[in-house]
Amino acid sequence: MPRAERLAVGDGFDGGGRVLYAACALSQFLVAAGASVVTTMGPALREANGLRASWLPWAVLVYVLALGLLVLPLRLLIRRTRPLPVLILGLWLFVQSSVALTLVSGAPAFLAFRAVQGAGAAALTATALALVLALDLDLDGQRPDRLLLAWSAVVVVGFGTGLAAGAVVGADWRWALWANVPLTATAGIPLVRLLRSTRRRDEAVGAGAGAGSGDGGGGGDSDGVGVGQGEEAQDAAA
Repeated sequence: MPRAERLAVGDGFDGGGRVLYAACALSQFLVAAGASVVTTMGPALREANGLRASWLPWAVLVYVLALGLLVLPLRLLIRRTRPLPVLILGLWLFVQSSVALTLVSGAPAFLAFRAVQGAGAAALTATALALVLALDLDLDGQRPDRLLLAWSAVVVVGFGTGLAAGAVVGADWRWALWANVPLTATAGIPLVRLLRSTRRRDEAVGAGAGAGSGDGGGGGDSDGVGVGQGEEAQDAAA
């Protein structure tokens, strides 16, 4: 894709590109860690929720299935609407299910909330993909392939961190899930603020353009990044 077209898509973030990229990468770190953390939590987790040892793989499988089945529909939804509502939905589902997993008892309830957590992870992943693809990846002269390599490394580290955290916490396994609350807020708050600020700016620009031209055209339905339209332009350019 030509450089000029990438800039037209990604310039809506102004100087927030690095913050956005880092926040998206952190969200994918949490998604990867959330997939693996329960696999090594051991007997304390199984005793608290009535999970047999043979059922523990299902706690991973339902998460991965929800993530894999929902990420593409949510991705398409973002392209047709806006990323902000899907992002907020993903943050809410991921945090609420992480807390619920520390409170419920019984294997069916635990597995159900793992599926909900996977749905939240799918929303976060779909939003992160949309935002990063709408962002000009050549930040400060760094090559896009290096940034994508860093992104992949973050996901791998997240998966390994989940395994290590599950093994370390032992009887205090609930703390590994409670940690999702501040970490998700750390990733989510900058993303929400960037999307809202760019949307307000684009609404003001659209209102000014409408007043100047006399046709009332505005940009009120955008999150400031033109994700849907920008990706359609990318597809056409490709």
